[in-house]
Amino acid sequence: MPASPTSATTPALTTPRTRRRGYTLPRVDILQGAEIVFLATDMHLPAPADWIIMHSCLGHHFLLVLRKRERHAGHPQFFATMMLIGTPTQADCFTYRLELNRNHRRLKWEAAPRSVLECVDSVITDGDCLVLNTSLAQLFSDNGSLAIGIAITAATEVCSSEAEM
Repeated sequence: MPASPTSATTPALTTPRTRRRGYTLPRVDILQGAEIVFLATDMHLPAPADWIIMHSCLGHHFLLVLRKRERHAGHPQFFATMMLIGTPTQADCFTYRLELNRNHRRLKWEAAPRSVLECVDSVITDGDCLVLNTSLAQLFSDNGSLAIGIAITAATEVCSSEAEM
């Protein structure tokens, strides 16, 4: 599906990228704006699987990575994190918020993004990400799709000017 500007009311659809030997990742869509909705489809697929979207705002590019993997045999979990395409110092200048809403339930995660110079696996191992077990993901999913609201803000004015350098 081609990328297009997305608002909080129009979710961006994305299909999972499975991580298998010999598999080539398709292109990653780029969405514009400080607040968007990311719609991950086919959540029922077996682990491992990744859903990835590039988010452009505040003069920078960010990657949202939603990863499904098994922590224990037969018990897959979902891990969501935001990565800045930049240095760790630049990443500290931003805050991101992930929000799930459905059936009168709301779940929020807020943190500083990590730099893409760090490995997504280390972010997951450190526990510095939103973690959902399968039953919690199902509470927020709709017919196998999970809508995640994303908002990115500059942490401070000083950091905003430093991050642009």
